[in-house]
This record gives sequence, C-alpha cells and structure tokens, in this order.
Amino acid sequence: MGKIISNIVLAYNDGNKLAGNMAGQIREWLIVEGRSVRIVESTKEKVHCVSTWEDVDMILTLGGDGTLLSIARAVLDLDIPILGLNLGKVGFLTELSPTDWRESLTSILRGEYDMSLRLVISFSVIRRGQEHFRGYAVNDLVISCGSLARMIRLDMWYGNDHLGTVRADGMIVATPTGSSGYSISAGGPLVYPELDVFALTPICPFLHAFRPMILPFENDLRVLVREAVSDVYLTQDGQTGVVLVPGDNVFASRAEKRLHLIRPVHSQYAHKLKSKGFIRES
Repeated sequence: MGKIISNIVLAYNDGNKLAGNMAGQIREWLIVEGRSVRIVESTKEKVHCVSTWEDVDMILTLGGDGTLLSIARAVLDLDIPILGLNLGKVGFLTELSPTDWRESLTSILRGEYDMSLRLVISFSVIRRGQEHFRGYAVNDLVISCGSLARMIRLDMWYGNDHLGTVRADGMIVATPTGSSGYSISAGGPLVYPELDVFALTPICPFLHAFRPMILPFENDLRVLVREAVSDVYLTQDGQTGVVLVPGDNVFASRAEKRLHLIRPVHSQYAHKLKSKGFIRES
C-alpha cells in the first residue's frame, strides 16, 4: 500500500488539444472524488519553477513518454511521484490509457499502487577543465555524429578501467528504464527497470569492434571525444542536449535521487513487454 493521494497536478505539453480536453475530464472527476487538482500546461518556464509543484502528492502526465520524461527531469530533486496516461504512440513508461483511467485511478487514489524507483543518470560535460553543461537523463545519453555520415572516435573509462577506444557513429549510455528505447534499436539488451546498472551500446561500430555491455553503476563512466570531422552532439532523452568538440569529456554517474514512478498493482513487466511488441510468441 502506498500513501493516499489528495493533491494532484495534471500536466501536459502546451498546445496539445487532445491532452487538454482529457485533463479537463479528469479534473472534473477528481473534484467529485474529493481531491484537490490543478492543471499545468507544460512550458519550459513552468516546468522548472519550483512553485509549480508545491504541496503535490502526484503528477499525472497526459501525453507520451516524452512528456513524462521532460517533467521527470525537471522535478527529480523534489521526489514527487509521477504517473503517466498514454496519449502517444508506444507509451512504455505510461501506465494508464484513455479508456481505463477511471478504474485504475480509483485504486491508486486509495493508496493501492506500487512505487517503482528508477535509476537516473547525472552527467556533466567538461571542456578545457571547466564545466560546460550538466543535467539528468532518465532514459539515455547519446553521443552521436551530426548531419554528415562520418564516424567519431571515443575513448571510454569505467572508473580507472579503460574500456577501450571505439570508432562508431556514436555511443548510447542507457538506464534500465531507457534500455527499451534507442539502445535496443541499436542492438543493446533489455534490462529490468529497477536494476542499478547501465547499458553501453555502440551505434554502428567500425568492424563491430565494440560490443554492447552492462555495467553496474558503482563507478563513474567517462567518455572522451577523441576525434571528429563533423559536429558531435550529446542528447539527453532524445529531447535536449549540447554540441561537443574534440577534447570534451562527458562524465556520467548515478544521480543521488531516484525517479518515483507510480505503478498500478496489476502492472507486470513481462506483460508490458509483450503488449508493446518487445516479446513475441513463436
């Protein structure tokens, strides 16, 4: 049993009319149920304003996984549980659907839910000895070449252990939560979402000289951009990022805070893999 939920924020991306209409319906229902509720149309300014999330027991996101990810990064330090209602395509992180949300929410509001604690990556970019950029990644960090199809050369260390130098189109550092995203498309493994590990998956490595691997997040990962002819990008969760230059070091470690995802008691990992097409009967 979890905490009874009384104060709720319904959050969706600004301009999403379908999500706005759904938020209005859910708000009316929650008020009848005796809950305090407010709606937030998510913009960068609102999401990163702490006062937006004051006295909140739960954030219900309406949209796809991208909506949930952007809000999750913004509120990570506040320890606010998040529940997602899927209005997107795959919706692997979201738990509710537009057709069954009433039944599931009724149980969740009573405290009948599980809390899934997810590892988050904290990262920084060091350029010429100074911090150039920092942030969180819930799904993955991707270091990749730009518009030209030219490989980049990366050096990688796990703690003091030199993993090797690789020429590739890029490298994916995926959390267990993000292992079902870009990483698996690039040949990486599925990872149970509550493990304290990360997946290191190369993107089209030259002569397949570097294989995907799973490492415990006991040590920091360091990636040095050794050589690049075209632009190199570091992207967090496929949404935001920064341009890298040769000589930049990317340091990735386990964030102090965990992402708190509310999960209905009937939600099962294997069932979700099957329903989303990751596992097929043969």
